[in-house]
Amino acid sequence: MNRACKAAVLLAVAAILAAGACHSGTPSASGTTEESTIRGTVTVQGKPATGGGITFDPSNIHRKDAEVRTAAIGKDGSYTVTTLVGENMVSVQGKGVPTNSILVVVKPGGVTVPIDVP
Repeated sequence: MNRACKAAVLLAVAAILAAGACHSGTPSASGTTEESTIRGTVTVQGKPATGGGITFDPSNIHRKDAEVRTAAIGKDGSYTVTTLVGENMVSVQGKGVPTNSILVVVKPGGVTVPIDVP
């Protein structure tokens, strides 16, 4: 392969890599430190959970050191927690609760987020 061909191949590879770096198809992650209070009810197979805990993890590439937020689940399945606005990975812990994790987008101003564990 002559020098001109090698240069053309390298240029083509560089163009492909640059195009991939511009748009990876991954949604952007929030870097905000704004908080919102979330309320809701946890149900397990349609019935209110009677205890345990719920965890909201707001960490991402822009908030690597964001603290995990936890709350106790009341006897009626209710919970209240304050976490960062944006995407949070939510998991529920408790007796008889299968391992689970869902993505919840937390909005500013406080919202109600019901969590149903199948």
